[in-house]
Amino acid sequence: MRRLLLLVPLLCSCDDTSSTRAPAEPAAAVTQEEWVTTPDFSGQNAYNHCAAICRLGPRFSGSPAYEKQLQYLEKHLHAAGWQTVRDSFQAPNGVKMSNLRAFRGTAPAPLLLSCHIDTKINISLQFESADDGASGAAVLLELARVLHDERVELIFLDGEESFARHMSEKDGLYGSKFDVARRNNTLPRWQINLDMVGGRNKTIAIPLLDTSDFMYDQYSAAIRATGFSEEKWTVWPGGYLDDHIPYLDAGVDSLDLIAHFSGSNWWHTPKDNMSRICPRSLHESGLLTRQLIHQLLSAASASAQ
Repeated sequence: MRRLLLLVPLLCSCDDTSSTRAPAEPAAAVTQEEWVTTPDFSGQNAYNHCAAICRLGPRFSGSPAYEKQLQYLEKHLHAAGWQTVRDSFQAPNGVKMSNLRAFRGTAPAPLLLSCHIDTKINISLQFESADDGASGAAVLLELARVLHDERVELIFLDGEESFARHMSEKDGLYGSKFDVARRNNTLPRWQINLDMVGGRNKTIAIPLLDTSDFMYDQYSAAIRATGFSEEKWTVWPGGYLDDHIPYLDAGVDSLDLIAHFSGSNWWHTPKDNMSRICPRSLHESGLLTRQLIHQLLSAASASAQ
């Protein structure tokens, strides 16, 4: 029987350390001009990406700002040596949508890293959607810079947000549903979805009902390997409607790295802006994800022998 991590999330500030080997990352905001060229994952670079995306304003599906976001992502992915493809489709109400995929080579990758990049519509003209959208994209962009020969595909998903106020099984997750249908029998073996991974008070709480024993064990092992706290990297006893669900339903072993947001006063409000984003939180999310990549691809190599 798997041992449960703490079920009650505990919050800590951006300045707090959550590991015995705290990463040497700034706790305060950094400027757009300060870029790190180290071969290691940088929370500072991810913060810069998050800020640049948020400066575009609300990036709801089909908007000019969403197109500018795609161009920004493509620019940095190409600079890091990735090929990209846009998969265009329409929501049932006719809104035009585009997923952005990034890959190296032609062989199918066993591991898919995903995030959503659309913002909830009709919130505010100043809605930045910094954590719920931009933070996941920022982490994937910085991972793209430091990943090289790993057999990984990245996908930046449109249409995660519903058009109605509340998501339902029929309204929302349009991009992930489209991608699963598009792939047919070429689905990846694993998926890691990142959602709301940069908040200064974040507690990542994976949905226990949506997580297999194998992925739970991988998550627990990654926490131990990075030395992170089980108070900040924990589990939620229920499930979530998020972009891992269409893949999970199609048979992909998925892990949803998502912050605990129940009862928050910022989610889907103008309070979700860059003031709540923390370079250290982004850094830890990047390190944990990179550790998971190493573990899963090692497992793929072992099973192929």
